[in-house]
Amino acid sequence: MKTLPLKWQNIRLNRIAPYIYPRYFRLQPSYTELVAGHHFYLDDKNCWCEVFYEKISDGFWMLAMEIRIKHNNHYILETKKGLRGYSSVNILSSSKKIGYFDGRDIDWANNYVFFSSPGTTSEIYLEKGTTLRCCKLIFANNYLERLANPSDDSDNIFSKFTRTLSHRSAIRAELFLQDRLFAILRFERKSYHYRASLFSMLFELTAFFLKLSISQNHSDNTSTEKNAYIMLKATKILEQHFPHKFPGVVALADGCGISVSKLKRDFKKAHGMTPLKYFRNLQMNYVSGMLSGSEKTVKQLSAELGFKKSSTFSAWYNKINDNNELNYDTGV
Repeated sequence: MKTLPLKWQNIRLNRIAPYIYPRYFRLQPSYTELVAGHHFYLDDKNCWCEVFYEKISDGFWMLAMEIRIKHNNHYILETKKGLRGYSSVNILSSSKKIGYFDGRDIDWANNYVFFSSPGTTSEIYLEKGTTLRCCKLIFANNYLERLANPSDDSDNIFSKFTRTLSHRSAIRAELFLQDRLFAILRFERKSYHYRASLFSMLFELTAFFLKLSISQNHSDNTSTEKNAYIMLKATKILEQHFPHKFPGVVALADGCGISVSKLKRDFKKAHGMTPLKYFRNLQMNYVSGMLSGSEKTVKQLSAELGFKKSSTFSAWYNKINDNNELNYDTGV
């Protein structure tokens, strides 16, 4: 166990249900805040914090924070006996070393991923002057269980995650995605494809976590990392074409610098669906938001997204929303 020569200020944090995060922060008397939807600032004696909160779908929430530490803080996220049925994936990256207590020792790293539930205690050490980014993906347990679809039903999925991934370093692809996520949250909130791009980033982060837990292979070797970046580039190209029509697999492969056959093979392996299906998922999740808010009609949305016929548009919408495959809106 490493010694702690500095004087640390203990800060105990309560666990709260994901749907009351914004209300919780608004009610804290020591915070001054600027609130715009689910984007707000916190400023108290310990740190300055910018917070983004989004409900992605029933059973899935995102809380992203950038924190600037004013003192040497030791954060203790305590257990919550009355709060059950949730689990979270927490991806941290820092300008300085993060100290984390894994139950036995204090380790130090620049990035860190941990999986937790309301029944676990997490402890983080951050020195004065540190800038920390935290992306917290919060899942209802039954939602995460459906996503994981474990092959061995006898093994509790949450115990498996805690056992294999409760403490590890974030791989570079995850940090790349975290950077893109903050860029989207800060600069694209009013843009046409904000919702679709946000879902894409969170889907990718969740997919990385699940793949690592299933394979239990935490290595970030050159070949795997290169393929991961190529597939991330492919999804970014699809996002850029989101307001228009599908670019086609030939143009997509050319944009990624790979052959069409490799694109199809690696994309299906990475995402469990074809590039076209992925693209339609992006569009239809945007459509779901527009229809639920009665902002636009089916005919308007069909024309806006480049469909020649409303019937083709409706067929894709029903296919994505009625089947049992993973998509960003339902998660099942």
